[in-house]
Amino acid sequence: IHRIADEVPEIVEVRGKGLMIGVEFADSGDLTPDTALTAAVMEAAKSVGLLIGKGGLYGNTLRIAPPLSITEEEAEEGLEKLEDAIDLARREHS
Repeated sequence: IHRIADEVPEIVEVRGKGLMIGVEFADSGDLTPDTALTAAVMEAAKSVGLLIGKGGLYGNTLRIAPPLSITEEEAEEGLEKLEDAIDLARREHS
């Protein structure tokens, strides 16, 4: 996820412990929370079969919490789907 964050300026923070990860979206210039992009990424992820949550004080953070039984291949597949969802949402959002 950090590789994706390095390429996407709207991802201002990736945080978490273990398998639970938060991905925060905001304007990279003034750090205004980007709730619209967050919602768009969540919906795009859902459309490709990846179920993730949304949270944070402003609703601009994706909550990613896969099951403890996840395999490495499943994690890689989920990451690919998340990357596709982010790309799709960014194109639609701009």
